[in-house]
Amino acid sequence: MILSISYQFKIFLISLFIGFILGLFYDFIKIFRKFILHNNIIINIEDTIYWLFMSIIIFLISLYQNNGEIRIFFILGIFIGMILYITLISSLFIKLSTKIINIFIRLILFIFKAISMPFLILFNIIIKPLKFFYNILKNITKKLLQKYMFCAKIYNKLRSIKFYLKNLTIKGDKLYNEKSKK
Repeated sequence: MILSISYQFKIFLISLFIGFILGLFYDFIKIFRKFILHNNIIINIEDTIYWLFMSIIIFLISLYQNNGEIRIFFILGIFIGMILYITLISSLFIKLSTKIINIFIRLILFIFKAISMPFLILFNIIIKPLKFFYNILKNITKKLLQKYMFCAKIYNKLRSIKFYLKNLTIKGDKLYNEKSKK
């Protein structure tokens, strides 16, 4: 199908715009990677998904604009648009977006601290003294249990001696244990 020069120019401008959009979306991925660290496997998976998704979009736009015909100026327009975006706008966009996101994160942290401050004060007023008394009670009970365990050991020894003495019988000059006879 023969296209007029004005329609080809229109498709070329569309392909430049698509190249800009591809670069912009990839910059969003770069910014996302700055704030959430990724390992190389995840980065490769993200890149693969990005390029598959963008290939499908380019194919659909090509199908709609060129009736499915692959035109070299369409592909060149996409690459030129990406190169123009990367060289002219990308670094500025990433720096500006990073600063805006950092300001937004600081604002959210400030709001969170402002909201949580009464709870922290309440924690310091109520919970810390309770913890202090809990630790004192824990130490006292620990000492009491240690004394109890000592007393229990003595009691058990006395019981075993009493049991042993109870089962002893005297026959003649010798002491015999009744259990040893059985």
